[in-house]
Amino acid sequence: GLTAFFLGYSLIYLYFNQGNMIYLPELEGIPRQNSCNPRGYRTPAEYNLLYEEHNIMTQDGISIHAWLLLQPHSKEEKVPTIIFFHGNAGNIGIRLPNAQQMYSLLKANILMVDYRAYGDSDTAKKPSEKGLKLDSEAALNFAINHPNVDPSQIFIYGQSLGGAAAFHIAEYAQKNDIHLAGLIVENTFLSIPRMVDVIFPFLSSPFLKELLLRNKWDSETIATKVKVPILYIVGEKDEIVPTSHGKELYERSLKSSIYTMLHLVKGGTHNETWMQGGSKYWDTMKMFLSQALACRSRPLDGSPKEKGE
Repeated sequence: GLTAFFLGYSLIYLYFNQGNMIYLPELEGIPRQNSCNPRGYRTPAEYNLLYEEHNIMTQDGISIHAWLLLQPHSKEEKVPTIIFFHGNAGNIGIRLPNAQQMYSLLKANILMVDYRAYGDSDTAKKPSEKGLKLDSEAALNFAINHPNVDPSQIFIYGQSLGGAAAFHIAEYAQKNDIHLAGLIVENTFLSIPRMVDVIFPFLSSPFLKELLLRNKWDSETIATKVKVPILYIVGEKDEIVPTSHGKELYERSLKSSIYTMLHLVKGGTHNETWMQGGSKYWDTMKMFLSQALACRSRPLDGSPKEKGE
């Protein structure tokens, strides 16, 4: 009766609306475009940062918007570059305080990318797993070919959904013989099907998930394959992604990644871990960048694995 109706309605709703549930270009009344954000979240110019604004063309003809925050003398000094893939809600402007800290404390260039239909990117196609993967590939290829970027020192940072994009790029790079320096993923998930188990436990049947889910973001499988150094940052009070997801991804990486670290942030919540982690958060990231770059000259076996607190 009513239970069957509710289940049937839920299945239909999930099938047709999963894109709108996963991808949220507008956030709690903040319009899509960066220029419409509150002050301090509109442009890197508000932080007096040296930056370039770019529109990057993807393989399927979509123009995605990006800011490249450049360190002074970045070309001469050969500093690291971090490609910043944000979470599922809102534009890159609302991540400016985070990126500014990363830029200042890690002394790295930061490439911030609006996914398709987010921020100031092209709205011709709706966001999807396939589309965001193309966006991330275009961002990497742009960075590799930029004259002020050292292609041997490119790191990928991804928070939440951005972590799934980061894992895709790690796999893409490995398949295409592109040597990434490292991966940093924060409060990311194993896969969309595994998140469905958390959010919609009544839909946890593998058959139903296979039938219904068009977005998979299967990081748990990729984590067992990629050799790139990986730093996992996990907020222990994450209210959206279970902390077990980050820990399991770390465990899955131990056999494949040449250098793996897990950093747990006590009291860290889903979107605020970078603010709540204090100096230890940034010190861990600095250490990882240094160790990952050192790994480039090491053989691909017998490398260290670490677990932080």
